[in-house]
Order: sequence, then structure tokens, then C-alpha cells
Amino acid sequence: MTNRQIKDQLFAQVATLTKSIASPKRLELLELLAQSPKTVEQLAEEAEMSIALTSAHLKALKSAQCVRVKQEGKYRRYEIANEQIAQLWVILHRLAAEQLPELQQQLTDIAPQRTTDIDSVEELISLAELQQIQLIDVRPSAEFAHAHLPHALSLPIHELESKADSLAKDKPVVAYCRGPFCLYARDAVAWLNQQGFNASQWQDGVTESHYNDKP
Repeated sequence: MTNRQIKDQLFAQVATLTKSIASPKRLELLELLAQSPKTVEQLAEEAEMSIALTSAHLKALKSAQCVRVKQEGKYRRYEIANEQIAQLWVILHRLAAEQLPELQQQLTDIAPQRTTDIDSVEELISLAELQQIQLIDVRPSAEFAHAHLPHALSLPIHELESKADSLAKDKPVVAYCRGPFCLYARDAVAWLNQQGFNASQWQDGVTESHYNDKP
């Protein structure tokens, strides 16, 4: 085998990975699985796809070792294959936001009216620990149970209206969800402010916060 053939094979293997994630819907599936393991049915509902199409996308991700699957009774539960895949998603969307003016504008357009002026996740957690803010996680409860920011309260967006009385109106509320592409926290902040709360959004999610200090 020539040196050229060896190099072609090596780059082709890397391209296998990049091809497997070169789809908007597969990237969305990775974002969802970075929150917690999910069944095909759950992923299909969240990504608003048919189960058949979701399964096809998962098959492509699995073939490149991006996700793995466990059989639990009659359900197949998918999860991120390893920590580096979750980190890759963070790197990709952050790089895209820096490099692509159109994405920058789209993120600006969907930004909540109230974004917190807290500078770092360490400050956010410290303020929550000192009970100077009410930090709420508005993702589904299963995602909160899998991983969440320290001192956060679980207040899923679909239960917010019925459980908002657990929050004090005389203390700032900071909401977060799955990251900058997730709209749950934006909607929660808008609703809470309409109800008289002093609410703002932390735009990173658990996954992004975990990699804030990593290259």
C-alpha cells in the first residue's frame, strides 16, 4: 500500500464520523442525548420526527460510535457514547456561533428580553448556594435527575404554571434549559416576568457549563 493510499484511508475514517453528524436532525438528537438517555419514542417526540426517521438517524450515529443503545424490556434506550461526543457538540455549536454571521443573527433574534448579567457559571452556582437567586431548571424532570447545576430547582416548563407558587417574587429567578438552542428557558422567563417575577435566563445548559473551562 502506498503512502497516499494509507493517508486516504486514515482521512476517510475521520470523515465517517463527520458524515454521521452532518445533519441538522442528528445534531439535535445529540443535543437531546447529551441531557440524558432517551428512548426512540422520546427522541421522536422531542425532535418532531417520525419514529422510523428517528431510528434511521440513530442508526447512522450508532454506526460511527456516537451513540450506544441498551435494551430495557421492550424499549431501546439510547445514550451518548462517551463524554467526548457531548464535548464535540458544544465545540461545534460554539464555533458555528462565532464563525457564521447568519447564526449569530438568529441567536440574537431568539434571545430572551432578559438575559442574566451573571458572568460565569461559578458565580451563578455561588449565588444559588447563598440563596441570593432562585436557580431553576426548566427541562423535563428526567433530564434534571440525570444531571443538573448545583443548587438548581427542577421546575419543568410544562409544569411551570402549576408550580410557580413555589417561587418567591421578592428574589430574582434565573432559568436555564438545554443550552442556547433550547427555547424552554426563554419561554419560562417571558411567562414569569408577566406574572410579576424578576426573571432572567442563563443561556448555557448543563453540558455547556461542564466544558466552560476546557479547551
